Amino acid sequence: MPIYSIKDLHNLTGIQAHTIRIWEQRYSLLTPERTPTNIRRYSEKELRRLLSIVLLNNNGLKISKLAKLSDLDIAEKVMQFSEGDDSSVENQIDSLKLIMVDMNEAKFDKMFSHTTLQMGFEETIMKVFNPFFKRLALLWQTNSVTESQINFITSLYKQKMYVAIDGLEPPVKTKKIIFFLPKTERQENGLLFANYLAKKRGFPTLYLGASIPADELRDLIGKNPDSYLFSVASLAQTDLTAYYSKILDACGDQNLLLAGNQISALKINDPRVTVFQDYSEFKDFLDQQED
Repeated sequence: MPIYSIKDLHNLTGIQAHTIRIWEQRYSLLTPERTPTNIRRYSEKELRRLLSIVLLNNNGLKISKLAKLSDLDIAEKVMQFSEGDDSSVENQIDSLKLIMVDMNEAKFDKMFSHTTLQMGFEETIMKVFNPFFKRLALLWQTNSVTESQINFITSLYKQKMYVAIDGLEPPVKTKKIIFFLPKTERQENGLLFANYLAKKRGFPTLYLGASIPADELRDLIGKNPDSYLFSVASLAQTDLTAYYSKILDACGDQNLLLAGNQISALKINDPRVTVFQDYSEFKDFLDQQED
């Protein structure tokens, strides 16, 4: 069972540590255990309760009233806000945090179906899941979430993405897009969505996935001269300038399309490189391409 520090609770909920302490002292909102040196340690149940209370507080319910509710009452109110017709994007992101901590697949399916019905598939990914995964990347870097929690939520997301991709029509354009992640990258969430966007717009794609060495791309680039190359770097902790420079050496006139949190750190000045700040820019780029 994971144990969380007050810093972890701050990272996961956005609530400052001193506010959490006040809520404990004034309202007995949480009852953490203490180490021999008087350091607070929180259980997964307490994290779940705090995530729920933050969601409800953000929707106008006062902490003083929430503190008097049972866990069952809180869960019912969370359900109302996360599944209401006017549920906000922030509510959906907060719901995803709860689902990840609970590891509740049924709630994920229900939330995903409800949100895509409201917003459509692309908007759901761009407005809810992409911001959620950006926050998740920061939580992973600060060790505030476990590997199993990350694997759980990303596996469910990828299942939905695979189903969506399988349901698309065959390609109608000739320009191929090769999708790959650098050798230091494991998370395919953004790459899969970019692949979906391209396929939906009629582009044939070659999806290579995660952790592709630059040397292995050389022959492939030569065999697909009339193609774009698309890559994402979001969690990589190393400078990828040398990696992408080696790929550009083999590209000839081909364009390298880049996205992700780490791309801005690259030291590459090459006219063949196009950088996308978000996936709406990539979608616009695809829509502007002629066959």
